Amino acid sequence: MKITDIKTYLVEAHRRNWVFIEVETDEGITGVGEATIEPFERTMVTLIEDYKRTVIGKDPRAIEYLWEDRYRGQFLRSDLLVNVALSAIEIACWDIKGKALGVPCYELFGGPVRDAVPAYGNYWFMKTRMGKTSVGEYAESAARAVENGFRALKWSPFGYAAHSMTPEQEHITIECVRQVREAVGPDVWLMVDAHGRFDLPQAKRLARRFEEYDLYFFEEPLPPENLDAFVELKRSTTTPIATGERYVARHQFREVLEKYACDYIQPDAIYTGGMNELRKIAMMAEAYYCPVIPHNCNGPVCTAATIHASACMPNFRIMEYIPVPERVDVLKEPLVMTNGAFELPTKPGLGVELNKEIFDNYVYQPRDLDHFTPAREIVL
Repeated sequence: MKITDIKTYLVEAHRRNWVFIEVETDEGITGVGEATIEPFERTMVTLIEDYKRTVIGKDPRAIEYLWEDRYRGQFLRSDLLVNVALSAIEIACWDIKGKALGVPCYELFGGPVRDAVPAYGNYWFMKTRMGKTSVGEYAESAARAVENGFRALKWSPFGYAAHSMTPEQEHITIECVRQVREAVGPDVWLMVDAHGRFDLPQAKRLARRFEEYDLYFFEEPLPPENLDAFVELKRSTTTPIATGERYVARHQFREVLEKYACDYIQPDAIYTGGMNELRKIAMMAEAYYCPVIPHNCNGPVCTAATIHASACMPNFRIMEYIPVPERVDVLKEPLVMTNGAFELPTKPGLGVELNKEIFDNYVYQPRDLDHFTPAREIVL
């Protein structure tokens, strides 16, 4: 079997854009992958084209060989954008191999260790995301998300604060967390995401104040570049700390684990190098008794890849999921979630198929993601 072509598809996805690929073979089997990374979607289309000429004629089933050849053979091998392109092709090759053998991808990874893959909801507050949003609206949205089946929720209650907070901003943040906790009760896992916005003193203050509300984790309180600051923060609080969504490949996670810089690591299937690299990172983390909570802010193909890899991780805890009901039709059959957990796909490969016929309805629209814009204001 040989790779004959790679096609790319750019799909507008309500608040962002998704980049999907299809790897074609001379035996008629195709595999799907995803290369979404905002706001560089058009860059990814070009990168995939550049990658294509290096894999045409190669056997897509020789995945470890292809990955090593491309990762070690490229000079900028720990670059995030380059890694995302490699990940998309890797995921598509696993899809091809599963289809060729007639088994789901998780069977190629030694088989599942769980019957379903739990997920926490992100962007459950989508309709109140921009403009002034009251803490009461967040609490109401959280209660609805739990009614809809989620048993774990994450959000960013910080408005547009960066580096530090005024006393008023901090009060509103704590009040938002308090009201959301009150709305969902003690049995729902709550997580907050700072997107790396704070300095160390502010992160310490918030982490200590969050202890009262039993957060499951405080994500990226600090920028990701200085791990020693994470070590200091973790020592100062009982609020669990999570990080890792911006790290690339297993080599960057080594130092995170060796320094015990966080309580949970958050590798992303398409930022780190694909499904197998995600599993290798999880295997490393097992030796440090560190649970894995995969980051997954992208589209449905990345979600499917994360489900397959997570199904086989003993130290997996929960994965991220951002519902986009406005684009559920981009797959011919949607992934199935029951009571806050994804059912394992049973079809060969990833078990998902792109509904390319409707892609013309969702034309690319340039968008920037800015977590610190004044348009994201939280009020009492």
